[in-house]
Amino acid sequence: MRPKKRLALLTLFLPFWFLLGCDPLAPQPTAQIIIITPVPSETPPPTATPLATRTPVPTPTQIVTPSATPFPCDEEAGQVLNFPDFRSDIARENLRFDVYVPPCYFSSEKRYPVVILLHGASYTETQWVDIGMKDVLDQGFRLGVLAPMVVVMPYTGRIGNDNTFPPEPSYESVILEELIPAVERDFCTWNDRQHWAIGGISRGGFWAYSLALRHPDIFGAAGGHSAAFTDDTNLVPPAFNPLDLALNASFLGESGLRMYLDNGANDFAGVNLQLFSSRLSSRGIPHTYAIHPVGEHDETYWSAHVSEYMAFYGRDWPVNAAELPSCLEPSP
Repeated sequence: MRPKKRLALLTLFLPFWFLLGCDPLAPQPTAQIIIITPVPSETPPPTATPLATRTPVPTPTQIVTPSATPFPCDEEAGQVLNFPDFRSDIARENLRFDVYVPPCYFSSEKRYPVVILLHGASYTETQWVDIGMKDVLDQGFRLGVLAPMVVVMPYTGRIGNDNTFPPEPSYESVILEELIPAVERDFCTWNDRQHWAIGGISRGGFWAYSLALRHPDIFGAAGGHSAAFTDDTNLVPPAFNPLDLALNASFLGESGLRMYLDNGANDFAGVNLQLFSSRLSSRGIPHTYAIHPVGEHDETYWSAHVSEYMAFYGRDWPVNAAELPSCLEPSP
């Protein structure tokens, strides 16, 4: 079992619009919109040049401890590995998946953080690569600005579109009981909740939040990109519904779960994301909710912001692979 540790709270990565939405159930006023675009300030008048003072006696040079040498890696791109046969006993269907591994994964002998990224309804496990995720991570690795990570991209299949929940056969159970054990068995991963994240697009965003809000002992961060939430309790029972969990999950405020949500201004999913955000805000639970002025519920929008998504997931993870724990030892 992975140790249960707490995670630092979320900060912003790139300029965008923040929204803490208006919910009739929340104390008023709670709405606040901030445009985080730097505005040039007025140039201050020049100050008078001070008179020269006597040069002090130089102090001894401070000895600086050298920083860790970056892991030597001559690969510029990671790999996407395909697992076309992954028979789920729970779903009774083949739920294949792809896995992105960073450059020099096989030679580094290091344990890597993990992100599970879920696709939207009517898409497949290739959606995240299609919108540029691999290119973003490869470039971030070369520039030394994004954390190297293992990214698991499963096909959600028929069961992923079914509104069935435990104890019935459910996509939640597929993730927790089949996919995660397989990834931990076959890949060298850093197996604590601080270094596991889950996110998704549209329907995938629903599953990401339903899982993370109920299992913050497993996931330290959750992302919902145009996440398709519903307030219909006939479709999703309150115990599994992110909109209800935002109000009623008693442990959520203390869980330290990092949360990120976003949508374009013309995205139909925005109504329920605003409701979700306002319910968290009414409880004082930190999260990031970005509304971009341009964008609909489509891949044009998601591909324009995939770099922000990946920066969020890896924000607290080591950028230098040399700082990762050894794969030759048990996971911390």
